[in-house]
Amino acid sequence: MLSRLVLFCAAGCASSPPAAHAPARDLEREVKAAARAFDDSQLAHDRATIDRFLASDLVFVRGSGKLAGRDDFLATFADPTLELAPFEITNPVFVRLGEATGLVGGEAVMKGKENGTPFVEHFRYADIFTWRDGRWQVVYIQVTMLPPVN
Repeated sequence: MLSRLVLFCAAGCASSPPAAHAPARDLEREVKAAARAFDDSQLAHDRATIDRFLASDLVFVRGSGKLAGRDDFLATFADPTLELAPFEITNPVFVRLGEATGLVGGEAVMKGKENGTPFVEHFRYADIFTWRDGRWQVVYIQVTMLPPVN
């Protein structure tokens, strides 16, 4: 009986070591800050910062439903012929998906020019960030197109 109690205590009573991959602070605050920096890097066409945020195994679901990846996302948002106006995110969403993973999403109207041609897109999006290799990385992006706003 004593040996079972010792084994139980050794297995269940020992404090577990802190997770090496997870940030020690408020997950929601950190993921939202990473999401803002990621959005800002896209507006600025900051290829190095966009590149740093994108996971090598990124899944990017375009508004058309077409699956794309990291290289497609980087090529689109680092393209100097794409001009984006600052946009406001409405109906923001945060969902904690685990100890070191969170979803940030919302609705936006994006305006700009692509190769000099004006465009307006209304969409909902979801970006999933996870803590890997000492930084926040985007592992999944999904865009759902919505009817144009008046």
